Amino acid sequence: MQQPGTVGGAPRNAVWPSHAPENYQCPFCDMASGEYRFPGNLCEPGDLVYSDDLVLAFIASHGFDPEPGHVLVTPREHFELLYELPDDVAARLMIVTRDIAVAIKTAWRPDGVTTRQHNEPAGSQHVWHYHQHVLPRWDNDGLYFTPKRPIVDPAVRARKAAELRAVLTVSEYGL
Repeated sequence: MQQPGTVGGAPRNAVWPSHAPENYQCPFCDMASGEYRFPGNLCEPGDLVYSDDLVLAFIASHGFDPEPGHVLVTPREHFELLYELPDDVAARLMIVTRDIAVAIKTAWRPDGVTTRQHNEPAGSQHVWHYHQHVLPRWDNDGLYFTPKRPIVDPAVRARKAAELRAVLTVSEYGL
């Protein structure tokens, strides 16, 4: 049985080691700030799908064939790992992830939707800010066999973000 004040046996306030390099310029914090001040940040204003006081969702700069449009749902505040998320942020991330999945199904009618999230280098994390992937899936799309993800043109990402925003604004799910 889990002890009070613990998560998975670890103290709720455990400090997890960061994997970010020294002087890391977090692209998702840059996106959340709205300033876009870090050179090399592939996030652009047109990528934004949804934003509130705890989370934001945006079209990912790296796409998955055959259809771009995968969304990242991130906390506004910098948390590197799932393990660090406060309950209110974790709950909001899951609600928005669900609503984005419904928006993807409504907007593009994919055969399915995949959500996934990575922690630490061994878990395939490569941006040192928590993010949940929400991906439209197509029969035989080869997602787990695609060796390289192409960078999606910003105009395509902006179009995809607009398509999802249009669905979210009329959604019964309250985003």
